[in-house]
Amino acid sequence: MDDNIKNTFEEMHTQLRKLKKKYNPEGKNLHFASEAIPKVDQKLFDNLIQLSGKAIEIIKDEQDHYSNKTPYANSLFDFWYNYFLILSSASIRVTESANSDDFLQETIYGLIEHLIDISEFSIVVLGDLYERNYEALGNTLLAFYNDDLINFVKSKRKSISVKTVRGFLDMTLNSVEKIRKKNPNMG
Repeated sequence: MDDNIKNTFEEMHTQLRKLKKKYNPEGKNLHFASEAIPKVDQKLFDNLIQLSGKAIEIIKDEQDHYSNKTPYANSLFDFWYNYFLILSSASIRVTESANSDDFLQETIYGLIEHLIDISEFSIVVLGDLYERNYEALGNTLLAFYNDDLINFVKSKRKSISVKTVRGFLDMTLNSVEKIRKKNPNMG
């Protein structure tokens, strides 16, 4: 089973690389906000939610699904790291373009939910993956900010039993609010 999971994550990572090449044809370094994905459309977000939904579904019933000691942990890490990077960059582009209304709310809420769900893994791993999850969640919340979305995150937070995940969400929400206070014209 572990080899199947590993292979599936490697296949999904290949799909992510294809998306990255399509939406970032110049090969810009997506680690930097100034080099965000040049153009974003609904199809990108549709592809991302499909991939993240599949990724979460694959491991949800595994006993150690969020352990960094499983045979598939590296494949899981590689997939999510690049997923977070692409989503964060796409969200930065949406913020800069001020076109958040062009995207389906259902998709955005689903992406946010997946970012929260996988945070249990990024918290176990810490380091780069934790930071990329934090950036992806924060940038997506900033790009699509509205009271209902923030209330959705707060409601989801109440259902989480893992203290470190709740702390991660608190930290992210606080950062989003600080950025919005410094930039009152945002969103």
